[in-house]
Amino acid sequence: MRLVTASFRTHRFVPHAHSEYAIAVIDRGVEAVRYRGADERAGAGGLLLLDAEVIHAGRPAAPQGWDYRVFYVPPDLLTEIAGRRPTFPAATPWDPESAARLARVHRMLGEPGTSPLAACEQLHQVLTLVLARHAACGPVQPSRASWPAAIGRIQAYLAADIGHTPSLTELAELVGMPRFVLLRAFRAATGVTPHGYLLALRLRHAQQLLTAGHSVARAATDSGFYDQSHLHRHFRRTFAATPGRFARAGRVRDDVQGRSAAAP
Repeated sequence: MRLVTASFRTHRFVPHAHSEYAIAVIDRGVEAVRYRGADERAGAGGLLLLDAEVIHAGRPAAPQGWDYRVFYVPPDLLTEIAGRRPTFPAATPWDPESAARLARVHRMLGEPGTSPLAACEQLHQVLTLVLARHAACGPVQPSRASWPAAIGRIQAYLAADIGHTPSLTELAELVGMPRFVLLRAFRAATGVTPHGYLLALRLRHAQQLLTAGHSVARAATDSGFYDQSHLHRHFRRTFAATPGRFARAGRVRDDVQGRSAAAP
């Protein structure tokens, strides 16, 4: 998949086609698009959804031109997510919620240090949303007969080495399932994604280390977090307390219990 961020002021695209689907968010301005014999416009906060191999043309529809963020998605990848090859009947549906989520994921995928597993999961979520709302076909539900054993193997694999962050492809190859079938199956069985499950394992381990009296830095390192700030952010969001406060509360509790046990 290719990610493109571009800004145009006066450029006019001649009729052309891409081998990939183009899924874009307009950040600024307005683009006019000729698609399937109709003229459409996509303004700031709007979507641009173009099928692979379909001829189209674009031009500025406002004096300031337009800026956009584009996901160029190979047909095989979008077919894997949808369950069958989808098509977008309308090029410029107005859906600010999906547009905002696409923009966030586009930015996240370009950030250094982003977990490949988390990135793949976020990409799946936002493309599934766009497909459900705007594609001409819905996803095909896979057979669930083999799900429980596969999910159990993934859970054991993640628990065996919480410091390792696998890719979704790695997990799918482990159990012989398509990547996004696995993602849907895991969420259906556990209520969280594989990345969310791994994060829960890491937070539980960090709690155990802090309770045992280890430093926050040690808890972060040994639990698979990048650094203390990474642990701090997820710990506070999950437990409504910082790692330091959690550790201090544990020391106070142990001290009170120790004095009580020693009292006559």
